[in-house]
Amino acid sequence: MEYSEQRTILRALIIRLVVTISRWLQAEKGDVEMKIIAKQFSHRPGFTIVEMLTAIAIIAVLVSLIIPALSMVHKAADKARQRAQFHSIELGLEAFRADFGDYPESIDNRDKPGGVGTDAYCGAQKLAEAMIGLDGFGFHPDSVFSKDGLDKDGTPLYKPEVDLYIDTLLLSDDEKDAAKRENLTIRKGPYLELETANAVKIKDLYDVTKLFPNLGNDTFVLADMFGLVKHRSTGKKTGTPILYFRANAGRFEHDETRINDGVNIYEFNDNEVLIDWPAPNWTLHKMTPKIFYENTLNPNFPAPPRPYRSESFILLSAGPDGRYGTSDDVYNFDSGT
Repeated sequence: MEYSEQRTILRALIIRLVVTISRWLQAEKGDVEMKIIAKQFSHRPGFTIVEMLTAIAIIAVLVSLIIPALSMVHKAADKARQRAQFHSIELGLEAFRADFGDYPESIDNRDKPGGVGTDAYCGAQKLAEAMIGLDGFGFHPDSVFSKDGLDKDGTPLYKPEVDLYIDTLLLSDDEKDAAKRENLTIRKGPYLELETANAVKIKDLYDVTKLFPNLGNDTFVLADMFGLVKHRSTGKKTGTPILYFRANAGRFEHDETRINDGVNIYEFNDNEVLIDWPAPNWTLHKMTPKIFYENTLNPNFPAPPRPYRSESFILLSAGPDGRYGTSDDVYNFDSGT
């Protein structure tokens, strides 16, 4: 419902309430009694009941106008903060691309060749690892984007596992300390300040005893700026995971019916594991492949269909309601209106 419609309905309800109260007072006291009271107190300064009701009605109408306006201002400020966070992430992704030649992948590890039966590790998690690493000290160049933070040989790359691994090597204490320092020296980034990143572990957003047994609950996602979720460890307000989709080079389709054919520029499945489960506040998401491909379609190129940002990436926040697939979702290609 539009703000103007809400204001009109609320004003009408308040006026109706005032009229009802006035009629009730007249019926209860009676016209004669009201006249007697008015005569007895006519010499005293003050307000009549009608004047008081009129003042109350005016104040109520003003409040009905101000409260929705303040709510709209608050929502607009939240969206502005969200776009600012998107801008920071975009700069970080461009810096990552400058270092590694491309944006970080977003494909869920289960959808990789030979990935059947492996644990989920989706686009939202890979975005966080690329921006800050799995430990906040930056991205390790040898990472293969696994929830365990390993290289291609299965060696740990991130703290605390990498330090524990180095401690098992047949090295002197000085050599071990040097190896630990080298691990940090060769990192890239962090590409975002940790405060700007709003990084939160999966287990601090969701009740992982009920959800995500194989998602990597100690891994980070970047939470949005709407503050709808209570951090399970600190109790502070945080946000819903920002979904990250990288454009697939050499693909030319944008078709909801072909999400498993390996032809779409953007793959809905990259973050499907987070979309399929309820939000951290246990409301259900509305996002479907149809909604995703409709929302990301560039209307200037409907046939053949082309998505927004077809050469780079899409970021998606669930918006003020915390549910993917609703009208208040925020994308990094939104105009800001």
